[in-house]
Amino acid sequence: MEQRRRLRILSKIPETGDTATFVLEPADGLPLHYRPGQYLTLLFQSNGREKRRAYSFSTCPGVDALPAITVKRVVNGEFSNYLLRHVQAGDLLEAIDPNGLFLLPEKQVDTLFFIAAGSGITPVFSHLKMLLQSRENAHRNTKIVLYYANRDSQSTIFKAQIDRWIAEYPARFKCIYFFSREKNAEHALSRHLNNELLEQLLLAYFQEKITPRQRRNTWFYLCAPTALMRMARMTLRTLDFPDEHIRQETFLPDTRLPDRIIDTSKMHTILAQGKNERIEFQTYEGETILNAALRQGIALPYTCKSGVCFTCLAKCTAGEVEVAFVDSTRREGPGSMVNTCIGYAVSEQVELVFGV
Repeated sequence: MEQRRRLRILSKIPETGDTATFVLEPADGLPLHYRPGQYLTLLFQSNGREKRRAYSFSTCPGVDALPAITVKRVVNGEFSNYLLRHVQAGDLLEAIDPNGLFLLPEKQVDTLFFIAAGSGITPVFSHLKMLLQSRENAHRNTKIVLYYANRDSQSTIFKAQIDRWIAEYPARFKCIYFFSREKNAEHALSRHLNNELLEQLLLAYFQEKITPRQRRNTWFYLCAPTALMRMARMTLRTLDFPDEHIRQETFLPDTRLPDRIIDTSKMHTILAQGKNERIEFQTYEGETILNAALRQGIALPYTCKSGVCFTCLAKCTAGEVEVAFVDSTRREGPGSMVNTCIGYAVSEQVELVFGV
């Protein structure tokens, strides 16, 4: 079910004092297919256990010759520190195939807004390359606005390239930096981005009146700390932008997911269809579909195990699954996409298709 890959690091490029880009090439002879906004899940061994971390691509197919991920050091982060301090060109990494749903609209829209902070710029940078530099681009006439928050200019990842785009595409691309510790920087406000300021900026952009057509033809992409994304989403809802036009990418899994009591006397049958194989296994009542598979040595795809990253997503073709997010629980049936890491079989038998 899960395709494991070996990738070689060709170069390691410093971006800021705590961030570097790793340029990769497949070491297994197979092409690495990905789309702008997706991420790569790396596999690590730690104290005899396998652990996984997802890192977004900062490159764009058709623009960059090779894929690359950009990694920022996390305080006490086990693997970001390992990558930045110890991994060098020539080293091999183990990964699974790229994944992620932080994707651009298939059809052209009038305006795309990106709200990013810190390393949240990484998948957005991949999007911007597609929008501004790719010839295979359905959004050539789309207006692009970036709101990008950091401490100061020196800590702003990819600032030099973004500044070049500001100068090169003044009619299409607008960027405002928000610096909490620097004043009088070009294209920047020395302020935190809050709900009041975001509302003011959006109303000013739309000349104080947002029409129904503008709401239908504007999309938003959020990649930032959870509090900032929550604020942005609430502000956009207040301004009546459609929720389905707001996409967000979350780097940190939510640890508040409640555990359920597992009843080993009750079983459910899972039929899982992959690209080249079909597997049947059982899950206990109260056990997630993913955990049941892993317990039995079945390699279903996953990264975060908290319903955030969508690596484990599968299409339900028969039966019912209860998907338990932090703030809501949904019962899904045939035709629905379900997160197997937080999905619990409800019906006696559930059929799932991976890789849809």
